[in-house]
Amino acid sequence: MILWRRNRGIRDFGGYKLEEVVGGGMYTKIYKAYSALARPIYGHTVAIKILYLKEGVRERSKLVAQFEREAEIATEFNHPNIVKVYNFGKYNNQYAIIMEYVPGTNLKEVLYNRDKLPLNVIVKVLYKAGQGLAHIHKHNVVHKDVKPDNILVSKDLSIVKITDFGIAKLPGRLWQKDIFPKGGTVTKYGTISYVAPEQKEGHAMFCSDIYSFGITIDEVLTAKVLVPDNPNKNQEDYFKRIDLRSYRKNMGRQEVLCENLSIPGGLKEIIKKATKYEPAIRYQNMDELLMELKNFL
Repeated sequence: MILWRRNRGIRDFGGYKLEEVVGGGMYTKIYKAYSALARPIYGHTVAIKILYLKEGVRERSKLVAQFEREAEIATEFNHPNIVKVYNFGKYNNQYAIIMEYVPGTNLKEVLYNRDKLPLNVIVKVLYKAGQGLAHIHKHNVVHKDVKPDNILVSKDLSIVKITDFGIAKLPGRLWQKDIFPKGGTVTKYGTISYVAPEQKEGHAMFCSDIYSFGITIDEVLTAKVLVPDNPNKNQEDYFKRIDLRSYRKNMGRQEVLCENLSIPGGLKEIIKKATKYEPAIRYQNMDELLMELKNFL
């Protein structure tokens, strides 16, 4: 249980003082927090996610339940490519999660940066994220929200961690119908949806996450891959790289976003197999996909 108190206008979470906001959503804010103690229990710097309840009683109850399930699921993982949750609890009618702080940003923000990256650097980042997802699946959890926004990376891209288990499916409930909302990236000509067809119908499975991961690979490669000997191509912004390709894909004119980029055919085949419409003909586990992706490291 986390206890905190107000101290001259600064929230103090068991010795951790909140600093700047580093993330969050409609109902949550994530703060970087620091402890001046000589031996703080979770290290000197952590991230603290706080739930802000603004709706009616029924909606509040749903939000609290979702927040608690997120924390309960995440505390089970101990892997270098998954954000570690240390503790969670309630005090004075507020809820919070204390978790590992990753100095950097999320992969989506990296995509918006104009600087392009060599293929081997991109594949290494994706491979690490895939290892985190494989570990999640081995704990019988479906993440359900795999996308660049939920992959945290350090500034030098050496640290890669999956986060946000807010709509994950718990062990033993893999066939229970999903009730949480879905999302995607809005582009000029439509949406890049990370959600597998069966997940849209409320039936997420492990291979649904594999579909989402395949879409993520495609988007990251398309937005960030360095094109040799073409400075103009390497200065294109995210939307210049993505918009027309997403339109062609949504219209059925090409299978993957990176179709006409100078990327190895084997990588394109990985994306195509991961994102097949029928779950039965996708990769059936992340280890299969990672084995093939490793060839490009």
